[in-house]
Amino acid sequence: MISLILASAVPACRRTGYRILFEMAIRNTASGVVVHRRHMSNERNVVQSPFGSVNIPEKNVTEYIFEGYEKFADKPAVTCGASKRSYTYGMTYEMIKRMASGLLSQKGCAMRKNDVLGLLLPNIPEFVPALHGGLLAGLSVTFANPLYTAEEVCRQFENAGVSAIVTLPMLLPVAEMFKSKVKHYKGTICIGGKHDLDKNVYGFEQFLKENHHSELPEIDCHKTAILPYSSGTTGLPKGVELSHYNLVANLAQGSHPAISKYYQPEYIDKKETILTIPPYFHIYGLNAILHSVLKSKNHIVSIPRYVFFPIF
Repeated sequence: MISLILASAVPACRRTGYRILFEMAIRNTASGVVVHRRHMSNERNVVQSPFGSVNIPEKNVTEYIFEGYEKFADKPAVTCGASKRSYTYGMTYEMIKRMASGLLSQKGCAMRKNDVLGLLLPNIPEFVPALHGGLLAGLSVTFANPLYTAEEVCRQFENAGVSAIVTLPMLLPVAEMFKSKVKHYKGTICIGGKHDLDKNVYGFEQFLKENHHSELPEIDCHKTAILPYSSGTTGLPKGVELSHYNLVANLAQGSHPAISKYYQPEYIDKKETILTIPPYFHIYGLNAILHSVLKSKNHIVSIPRYVFFPIF
């Protein structure tokens, strides 16, 4: 029946130029068969991985990355290539837990599950406890390029619904500008700064040392974990919602021994120091590099500012 319709309709369409009408007629007459054929075509084009199926655990991404960290508690995890400031896996995870408690504590930022934390940071070791402290507290986290203008940062953070910021002393004016634009701002945590409670600013080191008591929530791995923003190639930057499960799935794919040597038997107890340049506020720098290195319990060294020196 369809072949007869096609045979009779195509010449007429070519003569009259009513291609749209022809396509509508075919769609209306044979929609069931066309949909079926399209579905079958997609099935034939499924590409099977040569590595087999990937097991994706139902865990939050912080739990997944730091699983088994105790064995490497005294091994270096993150280091600043400029200042040589460094934290072991044990120190890093302790900072994460303290950060999470402080964010939720009534004496701290008094944030609530599903609030949004904004990071305005370069590639520094403290990025890890700032990010994962927020995630362990049940928050969603977004991060902006610290080289953005104040207006660009404010636009992104307003769009994401940020209610607290982690940043550096030199970027405090940007946080202050953002605070003036929102109603329910809960505080700025300043890495390298000191408490200024009149301005709702908390020094990062003192914030972690304070005895905050908070019950950490159970985390739904399908809830939004991070909100990275696109570079805005075709317009203004747009937020992308990625769940804990999304991030874990990507890391699980990269953990196959045929893809990453660090999961091969001979590398289980052999750890390396890895230098990174891509920014953590970019999803590739975050999940494909930072998180992958931490998951494999290697040592990552970051550079807070990348300066290009031409050699020719």
